[in-house]
Amino acid sequence: MKQQTIFNAVKKTMLAVLFAGFFGNANAQYTGPGSQAADHTVKQVSDNALKLDRKDTMVKIKGFIVEKIKDENYWFQDSTGKIRVEIDKKHLPATPFNDKTEVVIIGEVDYDLLEGTEIEVKKIEIPGAAVQNNAKESTPR
Repeated sequence: MKQQTIFNAVKKTMLAVLFAGFFGNANAQYTGPGSQAADHTVKQVSDNALKLDRKDTMVKIKGFIVEKIKDENYWFQDSTGKIRVEIDKKHLPATPFNDKTEVVIIGEVDYDLLEGTEIEVKKIEIPGAAVQNNAKESTPR
């Protein structure tokens, strides 16, 4: 009788784990209008910073990270100007890059009257790189 009780408990636990794994990974994302970061230039971001910040608009800019200012702050530059960007270490790409490497940054605009405009980078892509993700994951073998 005791073995049957243990067997039933193990069976219920296994089913719970199976369902949690199956349904826990079924996350859908909105992909309609406004879900994608719109292409911008540094000048467009600077000129519309307050509006972009208020709407929590995601922006996408192609250019170069030209200088590290401190810790997670860098200067980003395209053909229209230069802007400060904040990049958490977890958002840095696995592929090494330098000031001559063209990158695409995607992030939120942060406007501050006293400190100026900054982009909080959520993703960096290196066009043409084999792997364009920000996770420092090992490849499956």
